[in-house]
Amino acid sequence: MDRHAIFITGATGFLGAHVCCLLLKQGCRVTALSRHEGPFTLFDSIHSFYQLPAAYQPNWVVGDLLDMESLLDHVIGVECVFHCAGKISFAKKDVFNLIRINVLGSRNIVNACLFNGVKKIVHVSSIASLGGVHNGGVITEDSDWDDGKFNSNYAKSKYLSEQEMWRGKVEGLDVGIVNPGIILGLGDGKTGSNQLYTIIHKQFPFYAMGGSGFVGVEDVAKHMLLVYEKGLWGKRHICVSENLSYKQLFEQLAETMGKKPPHIALKGPLLSVLFRLSQLCELLHIPFPIPSENILGSSATAVYKTINENSLHEFHYTPIRSVNYYALLALGLLNKETSMQHN
Repeated sequence: MDRHAIFITGATGFLGAHVCCLLLKQGCRVTALSRHEGPFTLFDSIHSFYQLPAAYQPNWVVGDLLDMESLLDHVIGVECVFHCAGKISFAKKDVFNLIRINVLGSRNIVNACLFNGVKKIVHVSSIASLGGVHNGGVITEDSDWDDGKFNSNYAKSKYLSEQEMWRGKVEGLDVGIVNPGIILGLGDGKTGSNQLYTIIHKQFPFYAMGGSGFVGVEDVAKHMLLVYEKGLWGKRHICVSENLSYKQLFEQLAETMGKKPPHIALKGPLLSVLFRLSQLCELLHIPFPIPSENILGSSATAVYKTINENSLHEFHYTPIRSVNYYALLALGLLNKETSMQHN
């Protein structure tokens, strides 16, 4: 088995591109799966951010998580798989695809590794997969899954994808699972959690009453590499820099961008009306800006704390304010006055 020969899924996406670039920077020989041939605009942007030489590129291969035959061909001879691909959606219409991509895709990755003798998988999951106690209770890696009303279909699909990984562990794989909070940082500024930057820049007036765990994308990528390098197998690793309310986060972002912060709380009758309106639009297949699962989930507060700190005692998280500062600077959304103060 070729040491430091890595196969990565999801390298054209937000987190996967950061992981792939860090692997290249470490001198790994990386094969990256893509559903289509380039160009890969987001990857190229993040590649430039890491100031990597042009020659530092993965070997791009075309394939699909749901195509077992192509996976079997591509993972031959690699030491470790970094499984970063997955679908993030809270829309009712995407339930089927969440199961196909997140659960069946993970199953296929595990089976391809077992078939070809690949021994190691670093799997990126989510704090959403932890379920557990909401509204003030602390959630750790050992929290029991609680299939309650605050768990979205996305959360269920990530929980089930983890079960595929643990099945692989039982069958002989070294498995490390990283559970990041809501990931912020340099991306495209338009999709996924990066949409928060655009929302605040446009001075959206509403804010959710809940809160969650947040983390910078570079920290998640570094965390995943440490799991591989230090052999931290057989456990989950919560990856959260700060637990914040959405109000705190939105106010930080607005201040950094020099924008008016959201000032209308989504609670009481307003929350109820918005939730029911979103549900009605989903039932009638009418587009609505916020999925009902988002509205419900963001009204709850969850606090995350790792119990595996001793494994990464030298790891220091980047403060969320700094994560957002550099992301907004790169995206051209930074308030000039804030930029001058920081310098």
